[in-house]
Amino acid sequence: MRKVILSVMTTLDGFTAGPNGELDWIDVEDDDLDEHMADVLAGIDGMFFGRVAYELLAQYWPAAEHSSRAVEARQARLMNTLPKYVLSRSAMATDWGPAQRIGDDLPHEVAQLKVGTGNDLALFAGAGAIAAFAAHDVIDEYRLMIFPVLLEKGIPLPSLGSRRLRLAETTVFDRSSVVLLRYLPAAEPIAQGFSDG
Repeated sequence: MRKVILSVMTTLDGFTAGPNGELDWIDVEDDDLDEHMADVLAGIDGMFFGRVAYELLAQYWPAAEHSSRAVEARQARLMNTLPKYVLSRSAMATDWGPAQRIGDDLPHEVAQLKVGTGNDLALFAGAGAIAAFAAHDVIDEYRLMIFPVLLEKGIPLPSLGSRRLRLAETTVFDRSSVVLLRYLPAAEPIAQGFSDG
């Protein structure tokens, strides 16, 4: 069975975007980080996005295939050809394909996609989609990419629910000082509330 992997970029103070959705802080010069992101895309069979994130990314990636930077062109080819599942409450255009809308019955739809064969699926953005997936407990792995930036205010990383995790991997990208933390569910659940004893 395939897994749903949350892969999210966040600032050190816990924001996934600036107050108006700004993402300029993720634009760092780090070839190792760029290659890692391309490898992530090459290793998955589909991507989940919220509607706003999907529409923003659709404005950038199609033209990026012509980038003079080989790694960005590689990322763009993958972004443009991988299946995209867009969480939206209403009908929408899915011109940046292959893409389809989901969200009428998120737990069922995700379960059906996980049953398929092949590589795992990644949940990239945005905050509303992440919150919905967490609320329905359909995330199997957590990858936080922490950027050495303090925004003070912005769009915070939403609640990911209540779950005990174990650290499976730590990767430091030296040039940018970005740190990747990869977590898997731990065996024992977190106790809810307080005990009398």
